[in-house]
Amino acid sequence: MTLLCRPAVRVSLLMLTLGACAGSPYDVAARQCDMSQHQSLVGRNIGEVMLPPNLRKREVHNEGVMTRDFNPARLTMFLDAKGWIARVECS
Repeated sequence: MTLLCRPAVRVSLLMLTLGACAGSPYDVAARQCDMSQHQSLVGRNIGEVMLPPNLRKREVHNEGVMTRDFNPARLTMFLDAKGWIARVECS
């Protein structure tokens, strides 16, 4: 019996193939702030947005306080009172 005739091997190959076809699970896959990509987050609720865990990000709630340190690789999301993203910037 050849290796490809085994059902477990066939299932594994199928899963690998399907996994390669699926895109990134993240809404924006960029690992650094990129306004051309992250601008698409405006108008969405922060609770339904999935961003890469290694992306530096911060959420600033309306009338919230934020530090003044500047980091062009960090995504800053400004949220309204209900958690909707009103604007984004790299800072």
